[in-house]
Amino acid sequence: MSHLVPRVHYYRAGTSISSSSRRSRSSYYNTSQHLIRRLLSSKINVKKTLDSDDKPPNPQAFVKTRLTPGEFDPLSDIYGKPRNPLYRPRWRNKAQIISAEDFAARPKVSFEEQFDSMHDAMVVLSWLDEEKRQDVYQMYLELTVQQDREFKTTSHEYIMRVIGEKFNLTPMRVAAIVQNCHDEEQAAKEGKTLNETMAKYVDAKIKEHIDNAYMAYGEVNPNQFVEYPTGSSDIGSASREVVKVEDLYNVDELTRQAALREEGEAQRLIDTKVYIEDVDTGKIDSKANADCYKLIENVQSNFKQVKEILSRNQDDCLEFPLPWNRGGGEGAVAEQEEEEEEEKEGQEKNSKQRRKRWKYVAQIINVREQKKVGKKSRRGAKVKKHQQKENTLVDDGHTLRVATVEEVAQTSWRSETNEDEALYRGVKAAWLDRKLKGKKHVWGRVPAEMRMKSKQAQEAAAQEQKVQLQEKEDGQDQLQSDGETPVSSSSKDKK
Repeated sequence: MSHLVPRVHYYRAGTSISSSSRRSRSSYYNTSQHLIRRLLSSKINVKKTLDSDDKPPNPQAFVKTRLTPGEFDPLSDIYGKPRNPLYRPRWRNKAQIISAEDFAARPKVSFEEQFDSMHDAMVVLSWLDEEKRQDVYQMYLELTVQQDREFKTTSHEYIMRVIGEKFNLTPMRVAAIVQNCHDEEQAAKEGKTLNETMAKYVDAKIKEHIDNAYMAYGEVNPNQFVEYPTGSSDIGSASREVVKVEDLYNVDELTRQAALREEGEAQRLIDTKVYIEDVDTGKIDSKANADCYKLIENVQSNFKQVKEILSRNQDDCLEFPLPWNRGGGEGAVAEQEEEEEEEKEGQEKNSKQRRKRWKYVAQIINVREQKKVGKKSRRGAKVKKHQQKENTLVDDGHTLRVATVEEVAQTSWRSETNEDEALYRGVKAAWLDRKLKGKKHVWGRVPAEMRMKSKQAQEAAAQEQKVQLQEKEDGQDQLQSDGETPVSSSSKDKK
């Protein structure tokens, strides 16, 4: 006699297989070829397993918090991405919804057009209010400053994951919240403040609507923001494929062992993760092979005389006929006014300055190296994709050099963009400006005094504009009252 067991089965910790509601759950996407592939078993003591003493050391000193596995990205294997055990956080809330495996095994044909309850629909209504959003941003500011003070280096990628585990949010959502709050602080520096009264009204109304919905269905309101688990939209649901298992095997024991192996594998992926550190990519050279450096050396030695002949004479006004306009805008006008004041004070200024020369970028392509990617070389080893070099050269002011990482990121042959890095790119650049360039009030909370001055200046400008418009309207009314409206010659002829 034999049993038929699903090849891919999703299960969440906290209840038995027959239970339809889940209170504490976490699902994984399994890619290993196990006989029984169940992702997590309720028989496993997760806390006891993760608190073991054999913790693999992390090569980065600032990694102090040991993160716990959540849910894998079910589409990571399809798109060829590395497995991320923190794609979704572990299920930690009071919401009672149907499990992912039961939701995937539901009948596809029904006499009803909608689900009977939010439990059956695997739906959770939640809202991220302003208080929690500000708590996330405040924790980000404190962790960044503390990490820089203690280790002299920071990592936004690591900080986003720590905050995500604290508030049970995905790292991408944390990054979006931090970037949004940063933009609001910078807008407040210019006097553009939000309508806090309207925000509180919206929060109250949406929470009221959620309360009414749960009351109507007679279900428990989680009263917190909830991330949807994988499988809620049939992503990562169980497949219809089954495997044959004889009675000689203990199915429960095999399931427990498989879940333990996957739990340990996920924890190892987190513990040995090397996080991206915050550095100025404009000062780091990209990877280049020996052919690029040889080409640079030949240009510097063989074309030195040609460069001297073709170089421009800065003293000749014919070669520099146009002033440097700095791209226009309010900043350019302010800089132009500062230069005029300096000229009035007697400082020598070259009024005929040309804009900075364009940079020319080229990529050196070696067809033989491209063919080695994914194939075995003569030594028997494979050339992996991350071992490829950009081989990008830049001609900057008649100087040929290897392109920086920042310059390569602006080309069409750049590597795949990190989604999390793209989300908090602005706030990360502001932090580096404050740390490396010493700029003030470009990152973090804007002082209340500056916020008030900017607001008062904006209100004064708006009031002045309103007065000018009123004076203009009064002048037009005065003209119309003093004299008659002029009549055109064509209208007179008609009369």
